[in-house]
Amino acid sequence: MQQNVRLTSDSSVPQVIDELNAGWRNEVVRALGMDSSTFQMAQGMLGLQSEDSSALFRMADSVPPQSTTAYYDPSGKNKRSTAYNGLLHAMLPTSSGNGLRAALGDQYANWIAYRNADKSDDTQEALFKKWANRHLDPGKEAAALTAFKEAASDPLNLALDNYVNKSFYTTFSGSASQMFALPNYSCTIDVARNAINSGSSATINYNSATAKTSSTGTTVSGSASGFYDIFNGAASGSFEQLNQLATSSEFTISGTIGQYATVVSNAAGWYDGSLVSRAYNGKNDNTIWDPNSNAGTWDSFFGANGSLARRMSSLLLVSGYDLVVTSKATYSASQFQQIKTQASFGIWPFFSASASSTHTQTYTHNEDGTLSVRYQLNKGLIAIWGATIQNAPN
Repeated sequence: MQQNVRLTSDSSVPQVIDELNAGWRNEVVRALGMDSSTFQMAQGMLGLQSEDSSALFRMADSVPPQSTTAYYDPSGKNKRSTAYNGLLHAMLPTSSGNGLRAALGDQYANWIAYRNADKSDDTQEALFKKWANRHLDPGKEAAALTAFKEAASDPLNLALDNYVNKSFYTTFSGSASQMFALPNYSCTIDVARNAINSGSSATINYNSATAKTSSTGTTVSGSASGFYDIFNGAASGSFEQLNQLATSSEFTISGTIGQYATVVSNAAGWYDGSLVSRAYNGKNDNTIWDPNSNAGTWDSFFGANGSLARRMSSLLLVSGYDLVVTSKATYSASQFQQIKTQASFGIWPFFSASASSTHTQTYTHNEDGTLSVRYQLNKGLIAIWGATIQNAPN
C-alpha cells in the first residue's frame, strides 16, 4: 500500500527527513533498477575527488548501518577491516594449533593478550619469537617455537599474517602530501571507470507528496542513519528555522542521469571469508571462540548492530547527471540569500565537501518564492550513490 509524505509546519524535522529519504531511496531503486530488499541509499561527501581508488576503498570498507539510507563520512565510519582483525583475535586456531596451547600451558593466555595488544606489522612468527624471548625460559622457549612452527599453516595464523601483509594494501597520497594505506578491494578506479563507460542512463521524477515511503527487506530498520538536516552549511550560520520551513512543503527532484553502473566490492587477500563463516556458524562453540581473548563476542560481531553483521557487496556509481531539487516552501529574499551563501555543502539530498566538490550547484529563487538547486556532475566524474548490503556471513 502506498504511503504519502505528509509535511506540516509543526512536523519534527528529523521525522520528515526520514520520510523524504525513504521516498528518494525508493525513487532511485525504481529508476536505476536496484533491489529494494538489499539496496541502501548513501548520502554525504561521496564524489570521487581524486584520480585513485581511495574513495572507493573507503566506502567499501565502511560498516553499513541497518537502514535504507545512511550518511557516510569516510573519516568517521567504522571499518570492516578493523572489525575483521578483531574477529581474528577473538578466535582459536583449528586443530593444528592445539599443540601450541599445550606447549605454553598457563602462559598461553599471556601470549594471546600480547598478540591482541600488538599494533605492529610483524608476522605471527616474528611476534611470537619476540614474546617467547621475553617471557619463556630457554628450555620452554625452544619447545614453544617448535609448536608454533607446526601451527604456522593453521588458517587463523595465515589470516593474521595476511592481514598485515603490505601487498594487500595500497598507499595513497592525501592532503599536504600525507601518505595513508587502505586495504584493497575489487572496486578499483579502473573498474569503476570501465563500468560507468558502459553504463545505462535514467530519468528521475521524484515528488515527496506522492512518493512511496514504505520499504521491505534487510535494510529497513529505520530509513535514515546519522543525518537529519535539509541544509548542510559551514561553521557559521544556523539553519534551524529554515529546516523547519523547508519541511512544511513538499520537495521535487527531476532530471537525468547520464550513466550509472554497479561494481562489486569484494575484499582482497587480507580477508578470509571462510574464517568469518566459521565464527558465524559457531556461536556457542568453545573450540572456535577463545575464552582468553577480550577482542569481542559473537554478538559484538554478528548481532543486529554487530561490526560484521553487514557488508557492502557492490557500490552504485553515477556520472553525468543534471538534476534540479525544488523546495516548494516560500522563502523570502533574505532567507534565499542565507541558504545560497551559507549552505556551502548543499541541500537535501545532495551534499559534497565545498572545497573539493565534484558537482556544481546553482541556486535559483523562483518567481513564486520557492527554492531550486540545480546539481550537475560532468561526464567522466563519478559519485557513489549507494550500495547493495549483504548480511553475515556472506
